[in-house]
Amino acid sequence: MNQLSNTIHSDKRQWLDKVHQQRKERSVSIGIETIEYLIKQGIPVTYHNISQHSKQFDTQGKGIHSNTIKSNDELYTYYKKHSKTYKVNRVHKKLKTPPKFDESSLRKISLKRNIDVVKKKYMKLSKEELVNKLIAMEQYIAENQSRWVANHFEQFK
Repeated sequence: MNQLSNTIHSDKRQWLDKVHQQRKERSVSIGIETIEYLIKQGIPVTYHNISQHSKQFDTQGKGIHSNTIKSNDELYTYYKKHSKTYKVNRVHKKLKTPPKFDESSLRKISLKRNIDVVKKKYMKLSKEELVNKLIAMEQYIAENQSRWVANHFEQFK
């Protein structure tokens, strides 16, 4: 009985794999056609534009979802090769260098400052910039704390 259920399951799996392969090929062909169309029209190759214009090339009229581009390796590679926005974003991410830590900026912090303005300033920073800033602050606090403890013990001698 157990062997019979395994053969049925494997048959269903083969059928499902076949359907998945057909859908994958459909997505790739529609995606490549759409990207070539966008390039010819001078429209930027973005996830949104591919998703919007792909409906024209689909016989079913559905088009492809932007997540399909990301999850399909072949289509994603083709997208990266032709997308200027992908290339620009990749360059921007590499060029950002963490700013140098400046102790004088900490001395200028006032208790009467507008917290909403400070929050907006931090919300504009990337996650990496926030992490770097937090680490620099922790280092500064740790160094000052050890200096304070050393000076405090010096006073009692």
